[in-house]
Amino acid sequence: SGEKHIGWRTEFRSMEVQLTDFENAAFTVFVVLISRVILYFDLNLYMPLSKVDENMRRAHSRDAINTEKFWFRQTIMPPDSRRSSFTADGEHRPTCCGDLTLQECTVHEILMGKGDFRGLVPLVMAYLDMIDTDTGTLNQVSNYLQFICARASGELMSPAAWMRRFVMRHPAYKHDSVVPQRVAADLMATCHRIGAGLEKVPELHGSFYIAPVLSKDAYAKPLRSGDLFSPHKKNTDELIMMEQLRMSLLTKRRQLQEKEKKMKKDIEDLAAEMRHVDAQLAMLSAR
Repeated sequence: SGEKHIGWRTEFRSMEVQLTDFENAAFTVFVVLISRVILYFDLNLYMPLSKVDENMRRAHSRDAINTEKFWFRQTIMPPDSRRSSFTADGEHRPTCCGDLTLQECTVHEILMGKGDFRGLVPLVMAYLDMIDTDTGTLNQVSNYLQFICARASGELMSPAAWMRRFVMRHPAYKHDSVVPQRVAADLMATCHRIGAGLEKVPELHGSFYIAPVLSKDAYAKPLRSGDLFSPHKKNTDELIMMEQLRMSLLTKRRQLQEKEKKMKKDIEDLAAEMRHVDAQLAMLSAR
């Protein structure tokens, strides 16, 4: 064996392909950024294997994202969160297991935080701020993360839940756990139209604009990584708290916009009904 041992390696499990390029891009970007955040902040995500197994068991339940809670560490930052996990010569600096306090959290709480635990999404946004990400990229990533959080909160349906509902509501389905060819063909055709951007499904994507991801639009911007914790940078904990608040406010704003849209529609319906009543009254008065 060489002087430098390869050590342990951790991998993210591959996810199912999503219906649209937007969804695939959102989850791919999130996973990549989470890997960067883990390495940079030296996050400690170790848990007893028994809790990992329990999380896996719960994850297999139907609609687990909305009905189950999962064990997760509440202290994942190293004591000095403003220091990189890499030494000056590029070597990774290991840390011990630290505080092993675990708590049951929903997926949304793991992403957005719960109590003193700030959540993974605010960590990602703080990291992007620290590496001086350009505004266009920051807005796009923020949109991706808002979408993922909306799905985690139950605001948007998961593809699995939507497909189950599609089958259950199909007139050719006999509710006997046998999916006829007609139902399967219609499901695949609808999925194709959604993926091509020809059919909008608010239950899946809400108000998020689903645009095609084109290779010609890809570009690279050098990001700084050498002096992230200079004295001129914001305090890391303060920055993470700010990003947590920002994401919460963006979620609230999106929900209020949907509520406003619905209320405007209700007002328009009432106005139309009132005009109809006025017309009837005018007819009666003319007699």
